[in-house]
Amino acid sequence: MKLKKLFVLLLVLNILALIAVVLIVDEYQSATKKLQDAYEMQHKSLILADELRQSSDDLTRMARTYVVTGKDMFEDQFHMVLDIRNAVVPRPTNYNRIYWDFLTLKNEPILDGEKKSLRTLMKEAGFPEEELELLFQSAQESDDLTHLETKAMNAVKGIFQDENGNYTLKGEPDLKLAASIMHGDEYHRAKIAIMKPLDKFYQAFETRTQESVNEANYNVEKLGKYVSGAIFLLIILMLFSFFILLSRIIYPLESLKNSMLQLSNNDMETKIPNYTSSDEVGDMVGAVKIFKDNAIKLIQKEEKLKNAIKDAKAANHSKSIFLANMSHELRTPLNAILGFTSLLKKSINVSKQEKENLTVIQSSGNHLLSIINEILELSKIEVGKLDIVNSEFDFYDMIQEIKVMFESRCTAKAITLDIIVSDNVPQYISCDQQRLKQILINLIGNSLKFTPKGFIKCEVKAIKNKLAFSVEDSGIGISAKYKETIFKPFEQINTNKFTKNGTGLGLAITKELVKLMGGSIKLKSVVDKGSVFSFTISYGKVENPTIELSKKEQLLPKINLEKNITILVADDIEENRDLLVQILQQYGIKTIEASNGVEVLELLKTEKIDMIFLDILMPVLNGYETMQQIKKLNKYKEIPIVVVSANVFAEDKQKALSLGANSFLSKPINDSDVVKILEDILKIQFEYEQQNTEEITDNIALPKEFLEQLYSAVKLLDGNKIAALTEEYNLPNTLKEDILNKVKEFRFDEIVV
Repeated sequence: MKLKKLFVLLLVLNILALIAVVLIVDEYQSATKKLQDAYEMQHKSLILADELRQSSDDLTRMARTYVVTGKDMFEDQFHMVLDIRNAVVPRPTNYNRIYWDFLTLKNEPILDGEKKSLRTLMKEAGFPEEELELLFQSAQESDDLTHLETKAMNAVKGIFQDENGNYTLKGEPDLKLAASIMHGDEYHRAKIAIMKPLDKFYQAFETRTQESVNEANYNVEKLGKYVSGAIFLLIILMLFSFFILLSRIIYPLESLKNSMLQLSNNDMETKIPNYTSSDEVGDMVGAVKIFKDNAIKLIQKEEKLKNAIKDAKAANHSKSIFLANMSHELRTPLNAILGFTSLLKKSINVSKQEKENLTVIQSSGNHLLSIINEILELSKIEVGKLDIVNSEFDFYDMIQEIKVMFESRCTAKAITLDIIVSDNVPQYISCDQQRLKQILINLIGNSLKFTPKGFIKCEVKAIKNKLAFSVEDSGIGISAKYKETIFKPFEQINTNKFTKNGTGLGLAITKELVKLMGGSIKLKSVVDKGSVFSFTISYGKVENPTIELSKKEQLLPKINLEKNITILVADDIEENRDLLVQILQQYGIKTIEASNGVEVLELLKTEKIDMIFLDILMPVLNGYETMQQIKKLNKYKEIPIVVVSANVFAEDKQKALSLGANSFLSKPINDSDVVKILEDILKIQFEYEQQNTEEITDNIALPKEFLEQLYSAVKLLDGNKIAALTEEYNLPNTLKEDILNKVKEFRFDEIVV
């Protein structure tokens, strides 16, 4: 039975039992009251009966005393007794059998009660008719006795009855007559006549009252047994209810609580108490068993998940190590390839064909470097290590740069490129310029790649604190089945119209960058009609722009050293050392080489070193350990250290700087980065001059205004303007062809160096 029904049943039984006890107790009290009433009636009836007998005795005593003594007091008392019995005068309050004994010395009686005859009192006491009849009969006999007593007392006074029985005759007192009357046989027969009905009354009265008392007493005893039985049954019922409460609820819940506490401590070996009743507690036990089973499954899943996470972390760590090693192993040869290519292109001994070959090598190396950077960047995004760095910049200027970057390529494919910026877009904004530029270049480049003809249109609008961009093209479009796929890494559209190139990471990186910049990207596309990529980013308005633009108007640095500067280059790979050495030596800087950390420490003792370019991965003593050793030596700890590494992760740079490095230079090494480090740390003053155009003009002098306009066009990446200038100033074919080739290959930085 369900506990709810059981509780209701027990409650009803207990209430009924309690009501029964109350009713029985009430009956018991009523029976007790009846018994008490029976005793009171018996006592009261005895008093009244005794008063009748006592009054007869008092009258006899008073009459005889009067006959003997002749005192009037006893005659008065005789008549007073009769008057009280017959309700002629009030009845004394304490009227009992010894009342007249206290009045033998002439004390006056106190009549302070009500006037009630003895007969009236007997009727009020509820005497049955047969008993009253006996009492009345006795009372009549008592009247006869009273007549004799009156006759005797009148004889004492000398008053006698006439023929009619009236006391009218007077004579001499006759004491002898009075005595004979009071002690004669007639008087005794009258006395006996009184006592016979009175004796019968006593017998009937005693029988009746005793029966009432016995009946009431029997009922009291019977109900007392009922009360005891009902209370006993109520106690049994309450004990049974308590037992049910303990066995069905308290004990099971206590056991269940202990099991739950053990389960909360992940003790899955604990046993759930057995409970066979199909009630609410049974349901709870069943639920706990299910919970335990689910908890065990959950713990098993959690254990599997932990193992999976552990494996994933291990795999991610392995991937990070692989990427770091891959980056290092690829950047190390690329450092030599791109570095020496750049140096060779500056040489005056290289022919035009050789320079073109070097340009191809440099372009291929840069393409490979861009692939490596994309892979590393995606890896950073996946592990959440790519930071968004906001800065203030000229948004219009950035848009113009992007437009110039793609304009000539669009023109070459007969594609119209429009970039429309809404009037509500502020000129100066704050966000991550590098990432925003990367997103736009990826999307516009993607459109250019898959648009054979028609147009590419980029629109920018400001909506509250967001910038909304859309890049629309009239290209081949994207099938619905690829709309999600193209945003996944290494995924590209399968089409026969275009040859696949690139890594397939551009849109994947773009999507994540947009998300990191507080926005989202969407795609709408129709096959053979075109596509629209739209995205939003968060930005901040710049009220008072303090943007500093670069003022270095030429790209060829040159220094005149007032003192000798010695720089120590430490790298275990000879090609890397040679590259840095040649870059530094072209500015007249003395260099010393070391292949490991131990050699660095030894050279510090013998040479005066102004700066150290220190590689990280070196045998014997690596770059980190070497740097720590140097910083411990007071004599050398102030020497600037530039860490050079093919490991370009943020943590590598952070670790180097935290150990005391002044700067971090990533491989492949760029000439301009080296120059900037020398400027910032050693405070070397570089003079920037225009490149000696004799290298490509066969010593032809070029007009100053041409060079100024050419530089302005190069700064804006304006290929059309550059082509127009070559026509306007009628440049030699060799020089003109060289400039146009650099424009075509987007090598604007090499036009004016």
